[in-house]
Amino acid sequence: GRPCGQIVIASPPSQKSTMSPLRMFGALVLGLAVTIGVIGKAVPELFLKLPMGFIPWAMTGNPMPPFWDVTPFEDGEFRSWARDGDLIVTAGTKSGTNWMLYCAHQIRSKGRGNFTDVLLDTPWVEYMPLPGQRWSDIKEKMNSTILPDGSNVKDYWDHPSFPFRIFKSHVAPPVAPVTKHKKVKYLAMSRNGMDVVRSFYPFFAAHRPEFKARWGGFPPTYSDPMACLKDFLPGGTLEALYFGYVKAWWPHRHDPNVLLLHYSDAKADLAGTVTKLAEFVGVDLDAAEHAEVTRKCDFEHMKTIADKFDYVQWAGAGDKMLCGKDGCPGVDGLLIRSGQNGEGAAFFSDEMKRLWEAAVQSELKDPDLRRWAAEGGGY
Repeated sequence: GRPCGQIVIASPPSQKSTMSPLRMFGALVLGLAVTIGVIGKAVPELFLKLPMGFIPWAMTGNPMPPFWDVTPFEDGEFRSWARDGDLIVTAGTKSGTNWMLYCAHQIRSKGRGNFTDVLLDTPWVEYMPLPGQRWSDIKEKMNSTILPDGSNVKDYWDHPSFPFRIFKSHVAPPVAPVTKHKKVKYLAMSRNGMDVVRSFYPFFAAHRPEFKARWGGFPPTYSDPMACLKDFLPGGTLEALYFGYVKAWWPHRHDPNVLLLHYSDAKADLAGTVTKLAEFVGVDLDAAEHAEVTRKCDFEHMKTIADKFDYVQWAGAGDKMLCGKDGCPGVDGLLIRSGQNGEGAAFFSDEMKRLWEAAVQSELKDPDLRRWAAEGGGY
């Protein structure tokens, strides 16, 4: 027997047997989270070996897109490649970057220059062709690579005959050291946000399968327009490509070394845009030269040389980034398309428009910026 009044409380056997697996599961989840975090900081390139590996890459705080590295713009590194008089064409993504790169090249050659490939004549400095590649590797290759035809890469982008050099980028302040190096020039350009999203939809699908596999499934081929939009809304993985970009450049619109353009204005007055850009880079064009540059800067001409914008990755595996005209069966992979304004309005459903307008009101507080970002015009 037991003494009177003694109370014995026994733990139910089922509780013990239930808690043990729960604790084990919790420990497993914690260990997995820690492991993913460590990989994300130490060797994030491992994620990119997985299908859709760009998702854990992004979740662990790595830059998006995964092939961008802003090391070239860091203090102590910027002046190792950039010099006074250089033009960095850092238009927003899908907002006329290649258009302005080609147009600036025609201005510096007064309409008489050959254009071999966008990555040769106007190098993209923050682009890493291979996972794990470093800016130091790219910089060395820019100055020493000999192509299979015997030509030197450096002669394409740093030719002695050029009055200035042109680099491609998509960075914005404060990454772009606009105020610190005031004799380096920046051409920034934005576009109606709905048109940007509309342009991304086929653009992501036009990347070669081997390129996507190399970068953990990035960029994705979206299942529907809404899936594309969600990546660009606040909180989406690509939010910074539009909202972050326009907000960062707007305060610098009057800086003397910044030319901030809007895609709609350039489409409406290409000749005037050529004049404005030529003045910005200090090139005098006579009437015949101006007419020839304007002709070559037109989309109709650029479509005839669309293969110059397939992005031959001379600093990587030597293959192309984009499908191009016939590179991927069943895919229209041309980068140079119609370039029309207003296509986003037809692409967006009513629900997409509602979400976009809410994002615009939330992110772009300045009414002048909201107006300019949507339609261009003076500022």
